[in-house]
Amino acid sequence: MAGLINELIDILQDQLQNYDELLVLSTEKRKVIIENDTQMLQKITQAENSIIGRNQRMESKRLEIIKNIANVLNYNADELTLSLLAELIKDQDEYSGLIEVRDRLKDTLDALKIENDGNAKLLESSIDFINLTVNLMRSSENNESYHRHRKKTPGDEKGFFDAKQ
Repeated sequence: MAGLINELIDILQDQLQNYDELLVLSTEKRKVIIENDTQMLQKITQAENSIIGRNQRMESKRLEIIKNIANVLNYNADELTLSLLAELIKDQDEYSGLIEVRDRLKDTLDALKIENDGNAKLLESSIDFINLTVNLMRSSENNESYHRHRKKTPGDEKGFFDAKQ
């Protein structure tokens, strides 16, 4: 049983490392979105996809280990959480390692969620701004066709955002 727990801790630490890398990339992504650097955004997205692929393979292995632990403990694998497992092995040496990696995973995943939510809002704002700009340009083009033959006097050339306050 201790071997399975140690194997689980190892795979969780590997997954934690992947999530840490994703957190760093998400922070970089925020800067890239703000700077509107689409090439760098594409590179970051490719790196994220690579890490996510690695993590998916690790997740399959983690689920297999959990299934094996659940069989030994006579539990349903779907109901065996890290917290429950920690309670069940409270008197074993692996307890502190499992608790530590569980807490670090939770903190990292919470931080990653916050970063990703912020990036999603930035991307939505960018898309909204692009849509607004396109609509303004279309609107301007349509209005120009109605006034094409009108003589312009000095001071008639106002931009999109010129307005009397």
